[in-house]
Amino acid sequence: FYKKFPDVELRGILIYLAARFKDGESSELGVLRSLIKTAGGYGFVDYDSTASLSELQLDGRCGSRLLKRETSSFGVVDNINRNASQHLRAVLQGGDLGVMMLLLLSQMRLKILYTKAGSGTEHVKVIGNAYDDCEAVLCLLLEFLSDSSDDQASGSSTKEKFAASMPSLADLHSKYGLDAAVAWMLCRPLIRKSMFFKDDSKLTGKSSQNVMPDFLKRFAASPEMTTSCEKLLPQGAWKDLTPSMFQAFYSLSIYDILCPEERYNIEIGRLKKEVERLTILQKGGHAALGQMSALAAAAAAAGASANEVRQATAFTMVHREELDRLKRNVDQLNKDFQRQQKRCEFVTSMLESQKEDLICSEESNGTFASAFMTFCIYPRCFLSPEDSLFCAQFIKVLHRMKLPGFSTIELIDSIVNAATGSLYCMTEDEAGNLAIFLNEIWKSVNSWRYNNDAFSTELKGSPGSKLSKAYAEANNIGDHSITDGITHDDFKALYTQWHSKIGVSSIGCLASSEYMHTRAALIVLSRIVLVYPTQPKVGDKILKSLSSLQSEDNPRPDIRATAQGYCSQLTKARDEGMWKEENIAVTRARQEKEKAKAEERKKNLALQHENMKKESEAITREIGDGDRYGRDRRDDRGRFDDRGRPWGPDPRSHQQRVPPMNASAPVFTPKVGAQRELGFADRREHERRGGGQERDVYVPPNRRDGPVTRRQEEGRGERRKRSRSPDRGGDDSEHQQAKRSRGEWAPPRRSARR
Repeated sequence: FYKKFPDVELRGILIYLAARFKDGESSELGVLRSLIKTAGGYGFVDYDSTASLSELQLDGRCGSRLLKRETSSFGVVDNINRNASQHLRAVLQGGDLGVMMLLLLSQMRLKILYTKAGSGTEHVKVIGNAYDDCEAVLCLLLEFLSDSSDDQASGSSTKEKFAASMPSLADLHSKYGLDAAVAWMLCRPLIRKSMFFKDDSKLTGKSSQNVMPDFLKRFAASPEMTTSCEKLLPQGAWKDLTPSMFQAFYSLSIYDILCPEERYNIEIGRLKKEVERLTILQKGGHAALGQMSALAAAAAAAGASANEVRQATAFTMVHREELDRLKRNVDQLNKDFQRQQKRCEFVTSMLESQKEDLICSEESNGTFASAFMTFCIYPRCFLSPEDSLFCAQFIKVLHRMKLPGFSTIELIDSIVNAATGSLYCMTEDEAGNLAIFLNEIWKSVNSWRYNNDAFSTELKGSPGSKLSKAYAEANNIGDHSITDGITHDDFKALYTQWHSKIGVSSIGCLASSEYMHTRAALIVLSRIVLVYPTQPKVGDKILKSLSSLQSEDNPRPDIRATAQGYCSQLTKARDEGMWKEENIAVTRARQEKEKAKAEERKKNLALQHENMKKESEAITREIGDGDRYGRDRRDDRGRFDDRGRPWGPDPRSHQQRVPPMNASAPVFTPKVGAQRELGFADRREHERRGGGQERDVYVPPNRRDGPVTRRQEEGRGERRKRSRSPDRGGDDSEHQQAKRSRGEWAPPRRSARR
């Protein structure tokens, strides 16, 4: 509707939604979500659930907006109405309505958790879904309001209008009561704009603009910003964290630190193939025959008519528009790829220059990891899939920088402790975000555990491998880990502890009677199935815990289906060797056992087939070897003919005629004139003349049924007068009359002379 009528009035419904959000009602969240997706054209940003996001979509969310659009629906791009999108954005920008709704949605998250949960009338699953919907709509609306991709077409600055309505970071926390992570999320588009405004100026063609605009100065890095940041955390937190680390973590996004080079190349190659295909179809010729036949077959399979099939194989205006769009997207993706590569290099160099200010002490004091996890990683990790990816990649960036005092081992231990405890108190989307974060971290942990070369080159001797004295004593690790870092054997012992902690927590959630515990554990385990578990002891216990969830007695069909899917994935991962610590003898014994089971199933199928064959033969002997008409197919001597048929005529050739529906009805007999106009002879006469094939033959009027009329006699005379035959001047001779009486008369041949 909004695509067809883009100028429809929207302010009234948006004000009504704002009033409902102010009251804490989340039932109208779907209305705002549909408006932004349909009228705004931002369906590619939205998602059903974080658990349903594939690796392709997650890679696309790390890149530019065009890459995100191309990968959100696996290459299927929806058509949008730019007028409707600009109209919706203009209404939201007018009167600070959009920012007002952002603040209301941020406040409503806490109302959903504490107000509805305290009433005791809502199920925990309903509360969790409402919380997830509120978070998703908040991220969707923020993305829509801060998008400046249409500024050149509309001639206005989206960021400037957004900055004019957005309160400062300190006001969001103190005046409006927002969490530090949410306040940073709302201000992050403007903070990033102030950090990279020179790069954006070059992109828009304003390379001479080296002075920061006034509307960005409130959000730029300054002593005032540092002072406001210190008010966001307790005073005790700044003993372990530095303002530079805190600002760098919350100011950047996944776009700034990770460039999905492989995904860019794949999408560019896919679009180039589509361009080549449409170009061949446009040129036509023998090269396009294959594509035209495929298009025709697809149209015919869809039930199209002959005209529609013909149009489907032609190069129409729709194909031309699609070809132009693909060419533009190929060029734009190449530019986006080069631009993001430069952005990542710039951010890495910026962090390198700030290395001394990112950490308080060059020696691990045992408290930095817990503080960084509590005030930075944990609050941001649960906000969105992009934030969970950012948290994992930011840890990897600091580890590759070999930041002094940054203990990667202690941070991983804090992550495992937080993840195992939070499984019992999170929503479905939060479980999906945690699974994305844990999957990225555990990839590196697995590589260090089972690859000696990776451990030697990436972890051994680096600042991330050094432990604090308190942590080393608590885990019975020698003093060498404090000065030189842990060895590979030490890391194996720590890996076993972490592996067991995740396993105990997951099995406890699977065995719990609470719906959300089981659901969260299945979501997390399904995402990390390729990297966890790797030890057969824990894997076997997880498989045993899944057996009760897969039974038909389970009253929760969604849990049963998810458990069955995860069990299949886990079994496949085990058979493919993902359980790296499994004993070879145990693996071979299991394979032999599975092989024996397969052979047993094969024997059972063969025995079943043989029993069916015997039963069929017994039934045949019991009812006799007669044919379908109940007649014995053998002769008096019990013989068959050459083709296995019974002797004698086939009863199918002597089928009785079907009696008429009304036997008393009169038989229809056509009139003489109608019968004459039909022009067909009697079938017996046709067969007497030797006509074996059924075809129309000319029959003289004297042989047609019925008496000869006067007109027929006159026609004969006229034909005799017009005849040029020299036979007795065309008179009706006795010879011709005799031939007519015998039925052998035929028109005389005409002379070839003129």
